[in-house]
Amino acid sequence: MAVMEQVNQFEGVDERTLEANSRVQFTESTNVILTVMSGTAQLNGYIPLMNTSIFIGNLGLRMELKNDSDQPFVYRIYRFQQYKLRNRQDLQLTYELSKEYVNYNGLVYHKSSNKVRKVSEALYQANKENEQSHLLYKLLFTIEEEFELQKSQLTEVTFQSVLDYVSINSHEPLKRDEVANHFGYHQNYFSKLIKAETGWSFSDYLAHIRLDKAKVMLLDPRYTITEVSRKIGYQDALYFSRKFRKQTGLTPTEFRLFKGQKRIFSFQFTGDLLAAGIQPVGTLNSPGNIPPHFVEQLGDAFLVPREDYPTFEQLRALELDLIVAPSYLYTHPKLIEELEKIAPVFILKWDRWDRLEETKTIAKLLGREEEAANWIARYEEKVARGQELLKPLIEAGETVGVFELRENNQVGIWRSSARGAYNIYKKLKLKAPKSIEEDILTPHKHLVIDEYLISSYAADHMLVIVHTAEQALRLKESKYWEAVRTKYHSKVYILQLEDFWASEGIFLEHQLDIQVKKLAEGDYIL
Repeated sequence: MAVMEQVNQFEGVDERTLEANSRVQFTESTNVILTVMSGTAQLNGYIPLMNTSIFIGNLGLRMELKNDSDQPFVYRIYRFQQYKLRNRQDLQLTYELSKEYVNYNGLVYHKSSNKVRKVSEALYQANKENEQSHLLYKLLFTIEEEFELQKSQLTEVTFQSVLDYVSINSHEPLKRDEVANHFGYHQNYFSKLIKAETGWSFSDYLAHIRLDKAKVMLLDPRYTITEVSRKIGYQDALYFSRKFRKQTGLTPTEFRLFKGQKRIFSFQFTGDLLAAGIQPVGTLNSPGNIPPHFVEQLGDAFLVPREDYPTFEQLRALELDLIVAPSYLYTHPKLIEELEKIAPVFILKWDRWDRLEETKTIAKLLGREEEAANWIARYEEKVARGQELLKPLIEAGETVGVFELRENNQVGIWRSSARGAYNIYKKLKLKAPKSIEEDILTPHKHLVIDEYLISSYAADHMLVIVHTAEQALRLKESKYWEAVRTKYHSKVYILQLEDFWASEGIFLEHQLDIQVKKLAEGDYIL
């Protein structure tokens, strides 16, 4: 007789409604499966939930749902326990309660199938114990089967989610132990983990997040220093001012007057600086920062070789007024600390902002609002011309998508902040396929899929970015892409990564020119 290594026990299910513009907190004493019936919400401050989302959480997990929409959020909570075989002796089997069914803080799945929804509905309706037990096993098996088939669509909540939570909620009176408990960590282990992941203690990491947010808020003259202090999480404005001066070398008031600085080094956002009429005295010579097409525009600027960082001696020699850097440098705390000794450092979230707001923010810091406004007006005129040009060429209802070939036979599908997708979805307002809208644009998350799944995201017009000539050949010869072209009649256009790696400021305008030209001229694979 086969012995079951684990046993799942169904404990119940209920349907709940979270009214519009409200939130709720709760903790279940069992493992849970959360399914969405209608509406949208955010779970624990950073996980988007929509109509096809499924969340699986461990027993005792504290959950907070927030509904910012004007429609109710309707969801179901399925409760179950799992018992694992602990001891087998003669004919007696001993099982014990398993406290961790999934990753410590859960699994989120954003594209459940009709099969999952049918089984979950059957379990909701079932009222007999043996039927409930059978359907629970079937539901868990079906979900796990889909996870295996679509691993690339599975988001496992990792420590990055903890850092995202701290960043999003940094204005709250966050305490290390409370955050550790919220995510199910022992306090001492959490301290070691955040030090290993960021190089900073929890308090130092939180302080850097808060002060970098303060730099952006100080650009808005409507806020007093006291208001900025409170909005970022410090109730004592004097304490905030001391912390700010220690990090930047400037008081908050002096930072507000920090206009017209000309000796700038940029680790990122170079396209925004150029859009505001500012040429940095130094920058990274990498396609991820500046496309090769624009390098000549930098004149005699100090260009750091590709895939390299400048030395501190090189930066000191430039006699800098300001260093502009992206938030991904938070993973290099020692670098940031050394940079702060050389010049004030302005750190912005990378790949998260609206592209034009990003340009405006940098321009405001440097007193170049008028120049940025002129560039934005020029860009918007090009957008309008592009819309008129494409209107008779892209039929009503036709869809457009932005893709990128990756290594290992995978394909990236980008949210609107990357690879020029902002032009397509936000400005030209071309329609994305429903699958891209639901899986990428609505949750605002990039997605990397195995190439054989590309037909699930096929668009009538597919702008595909390639890294190399070999990839361009793969695009033409792959049976999966051939099926997209023949079965779905998709038009596949080839774009080059070096033109689309960085999408800031004037680079976005250059990408718009390329995209409109490709679509207007019908320059697709035949």
